[in-house]
Amino acid sequence: MASNACKLLCLVLVFAFINQGYGDCHLNYLSVKQTKTGKMIENKPEWEVRVRNPCIRCKFQYAKLSCVGFKSVTPVPTSSLSKSGDICLLNAGNFIFPHVDFVFKYVWDTSFDLKVIDGVIVCP
Repeated sequence: MASNACKLLCLVLVFAFINQGYGDCHLNYLSVKQTKTGKMIENKPEWEVRVRNPCIRCKFQYAKLSCVGFKSVTPVPTSSLSKSGDICLLNAGNFIFPHVDFVFKYVWDTSFDLKVIDGVIVCP
């Protein structure tokens, strides 16, 4: 009896490992990382923002960030980031694909607290 229970447990674990990364994707899977590029413009550092979708079977569309007070000395193309109040739309609402970083840059004294707050998940 114990060996049957062990076999069942092993089978469940195998399916769990196979399914990892292929199951449901969630909006909080999108990660936002910011780093200084080392470049200075008008005595302010340039920041690079990378948004990553680690969910290998789903795409994210209409991804929005909370971007309270966001400003940049240099223009950020609206195709990358369009601001409306304290909400910023990424990539003009287009897809953010799995394992392809979506990147944009801005120039300001400090980094802004950019957090994913909304979007549409599209899975096959």
